[in-house]
Amino acid sequence: MNDAIIENILFHAPTPVAPPDLLQRLHAEITLKQARSEPQKIRERPNPLRRWFPALAFSVLMLSCAIMIAVQGTSSANLKRQNATLRASTANLPQLREQHAAWEQARAQQDELGQLRKDNQELHQLRAEAARLQTMTSETRRLQNENQQLTSALSAPAPAVSTQNFFDDAQRQAERIQCANNLKKIGVAALVWGGDYDDKLPTSLVLMSNELKTVKFLICPSDKSRANYASLSFVKFRDSMSSYQYLAQPDDESFPNCVLAFCPIHHNYLLADGSVQMIDPTKVREVKKDGRLYLEKTDGTPFR
Repeated sequence: MNDAIIENILFHAPTPVAPPDLLQRLHAEITLKQARSEPQKIRERPNPLRRWFPALAFSVLMLSCAIMIAVQGTSSANLKRQNATLRASTANLPQLREQHAAWEQARAQQDELGQLRKDNQELHQLRAEAARLQTMTSETRRLQNENQQLTSALSAPAPAVSTQNFFDDAQRQAERIQCANNLKKIGVAALVWGGDYDDKLPTSLVLMSNELKTVKFLICPSDKSRANYASLSFVKFRDSMSSYQYLAQPDDESFPNCVLAFCPIHHNYLLADGSVQMIDPTKVREVKKDGRLYLEKTDGTPFR
């Protein structure tokens, strides 16, 4: 059987008839519950706040939303202004980069220039030091030559004299040469001291204690009255205890022919150029010019 046949059978099926007492039985079976009587409740007065609470909550919500929208608007406006400022700054970024690169280059050039100036200053100082050392070297050589000449003069055979005066003359000559050597020591010490103090000579013998090392160079071997001072230290020594008259001024190095110190016993003179002159007082005399002492021949001609 197919669906069409089944549908045809159901369509022509007889209509069922309900029993005549069906309605009465249904009515009889229906039971309604009786409503219970409850005591009448007292009607409470409604709270106004409860009545307006939904409206107030909605208003607060709307106000919060408005505040949030205003804050967001202000933040958005600030961000827009900052964005505009950054865009304006970014527009000049290539120019700023060029300016920064130029500044870095100028700074590097300035640092290099400062280093060159420093190197140039050090070079000038080294040249001045080298020139001073060369001067001291030549001066040392000259003093060594003079020392050799004095040693040769001491070792040269003396003319025939009587035995009685021979040893006395030899002792006096040896003491005079030793005196000249002491003055040379003083001259070298003054030049070395001046090299450490801008080529300014010391104005006191005690100032050269580090260069002289000992006091004995300040005592003439023929000065028997000051012989005891030779054993003193520079702490106790004074210029007045020396056998030599020290006349040096700070700028005497610029006047090589002036006298720095001399021995009044042997007439030995230390000049500013470092040389020591053993003069004959009958042929050479002292002359004072511009506050300095010079040597001059008795006939008025320069000493040298």
